[in-house]
Amino acid sequence: MVTVSRSARHACAAAAALVAAISVAAILVTARPVPARAVEAPGAVSGKQVTWAIYDAAPYMITDGPEAGTGIADQVRHILTDRLADYTHNVLVVPFPRVVSSLKQGAEWCFVGGVRTPEREAFAYFSRPTGLFYPLRILVRASQRARFEALRPLSLAGLLREHPELRTSVLRNRVLAPDIDAILRASPVPQAHSEFGEAFRMLQNDRLDYLIEFSNIAAYYARTTARTTGEPADWIGLPMTEEPEPVFSRVMCSRTPWGRAIIDRIDAILPAERATDRYRRIVEAWSAEEDLVKLRAVYDSSFLSSE
Repeated sequence: MVTVSRSARHACAAAAALVAAISVAAILVTARPVPARAVEAPGAVSGKQVTWAIYDAAPYMITDGPEAGTGIADQVRHILTDRLADYTHNVLVVPFPRVVSSLKQGAEWCFVGGVRTPEREAFAYFSRPTGLFYPLRILVRASQRARFEALRPLSLAGLLREHPELRTSVLRNRVLAPDIDAILRASPVPQAHSEFGEAFRMLQNDRLDYLIEFSNIAAYYARTTARTTGEPADWIGLPMTEEPEPVFSRVMCSRTPWGRAIIDRIDAILPAERATDRYRRIVEAWSAEEDLVKLRAVYDSSFLSSE
């Protein structure tokens, strides 16, 4: 039997503790955040990667719950990742304002659902259209319907100019439609939000008087509100005199040689995909029955041939 002195035992214990501490420190130093979703397709080439930025913008992007990943833009993204099989694909959940600021800084990210504008073309490349935004409505609580109908013809410009006491909010850095964006620039809204759900909660809880929103987004959050609270959503959509034509959404990637290459690949994929029944069903998801006739007419007359 080997007898170990108390001092030796203490020395061994101290050494073991030091080794453990060094090991933990090494783990902390080398650990990196894991992307929300990372997919390496068969045949992916090492070093070729696309980071897809998303945020909670149902029904276009759904980040949580049983429907996560099934939004309109999500499904378009899945088609593209399947076709870009030589790339590794990561999904990063961040607020939309950070998507814009990161692309401005040259981050090698892509985003499905961006609207092309001259300002954004300064820092991003845009693909052929991938979807439609339509129609735009003024959302109000049902209890306030008579108040707003008394203002007919209901005009967004008139609301902002003549009724500044009526509270509304806009998503930071969002593009809605050229005519609507010009109205919002002329009469800036003092309040802004970062996520769609935040705005609908404020509307439901009487912290806003109205929202400017697309009807399919409103339909999704009406169902979500009813499911989570057990009560029907207390809002309705009213048409506005400035109702714009459908707006095309696109993939936008950083304005770098990397981003140009990705956009060129996507542009080669989209013509055949957009002609399929599967793609039509994706674009039409959540649209109201009364909107489908015009939506389908736009799809056939201009969306399929759009650049």
